[in-house]
Amino acid sequence: MVKLSVFVGGLAIALASPALAQPASDPAMQSGALSASDYVKMAADSDNFEIQSGRIAASKARREDVKGFAKQMVTDHTASTKTLMAALNNQDRRITPPSTTLSSANQAKLDLLRKTPKASFDQIYLQQQLESHRAALALDQGYADNGTDPTLKQVAKTVVPVVQQHLSSIQGLTGSM
Repeated sequence: MVKLSVFVGGLAIALASPALAQPASDPAMQSGALSASDYVKMAADSDNFEIQSGRIAASKARREDVKGFAKQMVTDHTASTKTLMAALNNQDRRITPPSTTLSSANQAKLDLLRKTPKASFDQIYLQQQLESHRAALALDQGYADNGTDPTLKQVAKTVVPVVQQHLSSIQGLTGSM
């Protein structure tokens, strides 16, 4: 019962942020209505959460495969952040770098991870990863298909297969719980 209440509490926190809780079927995500600046903010926030939560999980997870996955998240999302930041400026436009402060929803998820006992940490971390990677895939695929900025569309197209691989890995990890 404690695990369910922690999960429900974490899910409620995740859904509290409209920008980050938009489902993949949200027309704004699918139609390309997302501005380049908003895409950058959301993608950077997603990466920042993955990096910070990965660092926590690399030391707090009980299972070695979850620790390995967490370390891979830090590596991959650090790389995608670098790619995203490099794409902010070109000869046609300049986009202001996003804040490095996490959104309130992602900060709440990170706080939950910090408080989660080791006995239930892996399950909570993997559930958060599943949710955040589904949202990231919807964001990146939506912008890759319908974004307005060609450079950022290319960044999103590059990120999509990486996020898809992460989702496959998470599904494999949760299947062995």
